[in-house]
Amino acid sequence: MRFNVELLLDKEAIPKDKNRIILSFFKHIYESYDKKYYDSLYLNEENKRKTFTFSLYMANCKFTREEIIIPDKKIILNFSTADMKDGIFFYNALLSNKGKKYEIKGNSLTVNRININKEKVITNDYAVYSSMSPIVVREHNGDNNKTWYYSLSEERGEEVFLKNLKYQLLDNFGEERRLDIEEIKFQVLKNKEVKVKNYGIEVLSNICMLKIQAKPYILDYLYKSGIGSKRSSGFGMVDLV
Repeated sequence: MRFNVELLLDKEAIPKDKNRIILSFFKHIYESYDKKYYDSLYLNEENKRKTFTFSLYMANCKFTREEIIIPDKKIILNFSTADMKDGIFFYNALLSNKGKKYEIKGNSLTVNRININKEKVITNDYAVYSSMSPIVVREHNGDNNKTWYYSLSEERGEEVFLKNLKYQLLDNFGEERRLDIEEIKFQVLKNKEVKVKNYGIEVLSNICMLKIQAKPYILDYLYKSGIGSKRSSGFGMVDLV
């Protein structure tokens, strides 16, 4: 399921660590709507893998050293999930909080409009994706001091990306789909390296266009759940070209 949500701001400046604000907003609307569901996402299981991804559109914005200036005082939140249940909970949580101000970091967010987007259908054995939020290629070995971020413009970045992609799919579909997953191929058609502030650190990431060859059900899952690491933190949302 895919949505876009119009969020209104009281003031035009928000911190550069914008995804952190949106994640706090998610937790707020989920907890106020259904505490049990909120606990299942954020409390009952440490580092639970989420099914959703999101991106932000801020028209005519300007970046300063520590802030983003949004003259229209409006953010378009794009949200996507491969899980119908999570999509329904997201929609209902937004509805229950529509028109209510959420105070955060000297500003406030208010849900103004909620739209359900029509999803595109994939029938081919390949798809071309354009990133709506930067794609992160992360190599993590269980120690934050041994976490590395790569660019898709380098060979090692492509190797880690493919390894992570297969892991993501195996985690979702299970070993019975391993043969399909091992057949995946990809090509980087365009890439621009960017650094995004995320929880106080600068994360190397990729604004890119990718061609991925795989079974249609795999391509559909990637379209809906996002691609790469840190998807539920506002990275890796894609659209079909």
